Formats: sequence, C-alpha cells, structure tokens
Amino acid sequence: MSTEPDSPFEALHGKRFAFYPAIRNLDHNEWTLEQESWSEILAKNTATGDEIWVPRNHLGEISSTEKPVVIVGLKRELQYRNGQVGPYRKPVVEIPSKPRARSSFEPEPTPPPAMRASSTDSSTFMLIGRAILVGLIGLFLFTFIAFEGVRNPITRLFQPDTSTADQNYLGLTNQDGYLEVVEKLGRPGREEWLSEEQSELQFQALFYPERRYAVVLMGGQRGEGRYIGTVHEPHRKILDSARLSGGGDASAMMRNLPKF
Repeated sequence: MSTEPDSPFEALHGKRFAFYPAIRNLDHNEWTLEQESWSEILAKNTATGDEIWVPRNHLGEISSTEKPVVIVGLKRELQYRNGQVGPYRKPVVEIPSKPRARSSFEPEPTPPPAMRASSTDSSTFMLIGRAILVGLIGLFLFTFIAFEGVRNPITRLFQPDTSTADQNYLGLTNQDGYLEVVEKLGRPGREEWLSEEQSELQFQALFYPERRYAVVLMGGQRGEGRYIGTVHEPHRKILDSARLSGGGDASAMMRNLPKF
C-alpha cells in the first residue's frame, strides 16, 4: 500500500469507513482504504470484497467520529456502473405530446401560396439579420458563462427572510451531543428523527421555533449524535456547519441531509 506525505486520507488507514451519501448500485456501504494516488483512492468493500477507484475530486470532508465508522463525505451523489464510479444523473423522461385528431368534417388545410423569388436586396437584409441574430446569441452565451456565478441583483429583492432571534448556535462544536445542546440553548420546542431507525447513520433535528432555526445532530446510533450544523427554520438554509477535527467542516453532510 502506497501513501503520500500529509495525505488527508491518512486517518483512514486501518479503519472502516462509509461514504455519505452512499454510492448507488452498491448494497453494502462499509469500506477500507487499500491504496491512494494523487488523483484517486482505492476502496475495498468489507462485505463483498469488491474494490473501486473513487476520484479525489468527488471526495469531501472526513468526520471526526468513528462510531460506528468514519464518515467520508461526497461532494455529489455517485453511482457504480460498468465497473466504474461516476456522477449520478437523474434520468429525464420526455412525455410525447399526443397529436390532435383531425375531424372528418375539418377541411383540408389550404396550401400556402407560392412565394415569389426574393430580390437581391431582401436576400441581403436577411443575411444581415441572421448575422445579427447569431451575434446576439453568441453574446448572450458568453455573458451567461462568464457571469454564471454573479447573482442577479433583482432576485435579491425577493429573497426569503432568514434572520434568527440569536446566533447562540455558533457556540456549538462537533463534540456537543444532545445534553450539551440543551445546556447551551435550552430545551427545543420539538424534536424529529430525520432517518429511519434501521439506517446506518442517524440524524436528529432539534427545533427552536421562536428562534427560527433547527440544530442537527448525527451519530451511528440514536442517542449518540453529535452537532454537525444549524439550518434556518422554515427555509432550510444552512446557517452553520461544524468544524471537523481532520480539517474542513460538515457542509457536505448538511447539504445532503434527509428531507424534513
């Protein structure tokens, strides 16, 4: 097994880990690190023995907790297909439009009158018009690509209100569990489990309606969750992501939370 100095995945050697979200088309989500290179890592499935190469540019942060296993965040949802791992794209199903049946009493459409041959001047104007149209389309595409990350100032006028009554959640860390959250923020207005009881990872949301935010805990079992972040209630905008001991934060996990 080859290792690189100061590798961010050095903490995975000799340990079992799970990808989050889990890679599609693979039944068992528990792995060991077999090898790594500058561009990808080789993971071995502990149940089936299958080995897959995962590109580094798809890998996110590594969790600090090891219960029940270390969590390796993925920047986007992946799938296993034809022996390779790649981005998962939802299939797009096109619904064909149903042709309208022509009534037997509907007259046959009248053929358009024959067009007279255009003069040289009209042809020139058409060519100029097409050139202008192509130029405008090209300018639009260039502007869209170049300024894709620039937000439209008009949309800022219609942004939802994501203000909160306080920012006490900023005092929480990835070492804080349920009791520490209650001690620092008080009893939540309500609680909700975001994952099924048999799931490998358990997510719990603690709602503080009067403050307009919800605190999220994650753990291998119910009752063992640790703080990973805070979202706005009810717009679900991420307000805070816990810092991880291995560097980075839990923003990738927060973006892939189960819907609630």
